[in-house]
Amino acid sequence: MISRMDEDGLPAAAQALANAFMDDPLEKYTFPDEDERRAKAPGHFAAALRYGLKFGEVYAAADGAGASIWLKPGETEITPERAIEGGFGELPAVMGENAFNRFFTALNFAEEHHKRDASEHHWYTMVLGVDPAFQGRGYGRSLLEPVMDRARADGTPVYLETAQPKNVSFYEKMGFRVLRELVEPSSSLPMWTFRFDP
Repeated sequence: MISRMDEDGLPAAAQALANAFMDDPLEKYTFPDEDERRAKAPGHFAAALRYGLKFGEVYAAADGAGASIWLKPGETEITPERAIEGGFGELPAVMGENAFNRFFTALNFAEEHHKRDASEHHWYTMVLGVDPAFQGRGYGRSLLEPVMDRARADGTPVYLETAQPKNVSFYEKMGFRVLRELVEPSSSLPMWTFRFDP
């Protein structure tokens, strides 16, 4: 069962996202050492979840299978003020300075295209992940549906990006179209941006 998450669900959701992204190319670039990734990823995703709870909406599976973080139309820009208020100021200490810099250099590159390709009001899928132990059971679709249904109802676009090649076909099946196939210059990571127009 998928429902709106509150603060009580944060630890389980952070661990589910950490598990989901263990083999994600961006997460591997951020934390090249697997042991460090395993240790620090939950704190990294906990910060994203807290930001989503404060400035957006978070949905999670009751059994801890996965979670999705959404930023609302008109509130998709992570301004410096919101980053501090939402707890991202603590991330260098949580992740380590080098990992923090790697991650946000790649994200800032993607954000340039986000601003260009979704300038009007839209939903932003900030994070979506399903623990590998639960993948293939429809959780990804279920974590998208609460907001996708609302987007269809009022005609609001949805935007997201991924650095995981195997996610491309999933999002296309969900009705998204690829906007750009990119290569982030500092990491050489491939990235894809997507948009869903109801």
